[in-house]
Amino acid sequence: MTTRAGSASISLMKIVNWDETSQDINQALIAAFDAKDYDECIEDLRARSIKPLSYINSLDKVGS
Repeated sequence: MTTRAGSASISLMKIVNWDETSQDINQALIAAFDAKDYDECIEDLRARSIKPLSYINSLDKVGS
C-alpha cells in the first residue's frame, strides 16, 4: 500500500544517490512517484539541489 503523504524530494535524492547495491530503490521510486508534490519537484529539480541529468541517469541505472 502506498500513500501520497510524503515529499518526493527525499525520495528523488535517494534515487539520484543510489549506489546500485541498495535493495530499497523500488520503495524510493514508489514513494517519489506517489508523493503529492512529485509533479512540483520534477518541474523544478534544481530548486531541490537535484541536477536533472543526474536524475535521468539514475533512472537509467535503475532500469538496467
